[in-house]
Amino acid sequence: PLLASAHIQITEIMYDLEGSDTDREWIEVQNTGSDTIDLSTWKFFEADTNHGLTLVSGSATLAPGAFAVIADTGSAFSTDWPSFSGTLFDSSFSLNNTGEALAMKDQSGVVVDSVTYSSEQGAAGDGNSLQKNGGSWIAAAGTPGATSM
Repeated sequence: PLLASAHIQITEIMYDLEGSDTDREWIEVQNTGSDTIDLSTWKFFEADTNHGLTLVSGSATLAPGAFAVIADTGSAFSTDWPSFSGTLFDSSFSLNNTGEALAMKDQSGVVVDSVTYSSEQGAAGDGNSLQKNGGSWIAAAGTPGATSM
């Protein structure tokens, strides 16, 4: 029953921070469906590499409309974003600064959402992230765990 309305969307990508981005990259996902989704068994794919999710804070179960952040290193994310109090997952990855394909797969291995980003879209080393805004992506100041606009 949860698969019928499992709608997780990648909504923000922080791929190239100012200065060194080692351990500091992250993505945000949102439950855009009508049912609660347990992300504890989901996988984040970056460049066709499977990355598991380890809960750092918050709840692995996302209510409709709720956000979660998947960070390369949870402790580095918490240092960069000390006021963040939402759901945070730790996952080991390194986002390509020129762009690549990202995907979220459910517990059955089905791709629920995917996006390919590129540095030509913006947010390349300037402190901004790429954020889903309607049907397009914009570069803007990072808003982990919140709607960008």
